Amino acid sequence: MAEVWPAGLRASGMGLGYGVGNLGKIISPLGLALIVGGMNFIKPEASVEAMFPAMLFLAFWAALAAAAFVVLGIETKGLSIEEIDAALTAKPAFAKASAA
Repeated sequence: MAEVWPAGLRASGMGLGYGVGNLGKIISPLGLALIVGGMNFIKPEASVEAMFPAMLFLAFWAALAAAAFVVLGIETKGLSIEEIDAALTAKPAFAKASAA
């Protein structure tokens, strides 16, 4: 996972990724507890009627993660770290044209 960050941002990028992942560890259980209507966050009482909204909640977050992967992800198979870093730090074509 670290290879998709430019060399200058690799440590910060991985820290950000782990931090966001840890935030999800808090949001998901609390969100599910609120959806099923349990006021006891430690051991909420789930009902059958609450299962469909709970599954929609989980599907939303899974779809959001998949969309972020498709939009922001780059293919790194068969590339060296130097090639990946050069591709990540290269200026876009429109930036080169406007600078000329």
